[in-house]
Amino acid sequence: MGLSKTPVALPTMISPLGKACARMDLTAVQDILLKTGYKEEEGADNELSFQEWTQQVRDMLNTKKFGDIAFRDKDFKNAIYYYSKLVAMMSVPSGTVFVRRVISYLIIGQPELALRDAMQAQVWLP
Repeated sequence: MGLSKTPVALPTMISPLGKACARMDLTAVQDILLKTGYKEEEGADNELSFQEWTQQVRDMLNTKKFGDIAFRDKDFKNAIYYYSKLVAMMSVPSGTVFVRRVISYLIIGQPELALRDAMQAQVWLP
């Protein structure tokens, strides 16, 4: 009957993050991550004294803050430094921290390290 058997592509809705990834626009990805912030990520229970716990939390929050400031200011080497320090401090890793470190590694030209972190991010943020 002359009908074509070529598959028809159905339109799909792609998020702004998906569009930025498709364009390989790392600057747009970074901007989206800054606007999105952190989703609540639950941590594991620790058996620390209140004083130890509050100091540990304070250290983690300060480290996260310094990493976020460096990421916002596009100081990606320092962002990697602080996010790496934060990952070592956390009892349960943060997928969001890994994602931010991925973008930082990609922007400074270290795709192997970015891939490693991307795989970790998938574990914590499937």
